[in-house]
Amino acid sequence: DEHGNEFSTLKGLKFRWTIESGGNAKGTDILRFMSWKDSPYNTEPILEKLESQGSQGNKVLLEGIKTGSAKVSVKLVDAQHSSVPAAVEPLMVVANLFLLPPAANIIPCASLDYTANQFRGNRLIPVKLPSPNHNLVVPA
Repeated sequence: DEHGNEFSTLKGLKFRWTIESGGNAKGTDILRFMSWKDSPYNTEPILEKLESQGSQGNKVLLEGIKTGSAKVSVKLVDAQHSSVPAAVEPLMVVANLFLLPPAANIIPCASLDYTANQFRGNRLIPVKLPSPNHNLVVPA
């Protein structure tokens, strides 16, 4: 600050987080904020308090809605920090794929039948294989 004080924590400071477009789609079509109270995650009491007051703290929860890219920016709200520029970070939401079996040990030259499922909208949807959108690479 203007008195030369250094701070070792951001806890309790108010921030403004925004989701911006990162590609062809609107950022809010790709990502959304998730409230701490509606999530299964435990957090610090100060973040819950800020949220209950309609504010945001130094941490937020983001949830991917669909695949794509977006940008997330964060800025300190307090007027005394107005000269601090916003931090912007690009994020990419990718498909959540599961292989069945999830792990396997096979001997050289052997083959393994496997399937893939995509987690979408709280459901597992089978992925037709082979697929032009997915490939499996096994290190030698």
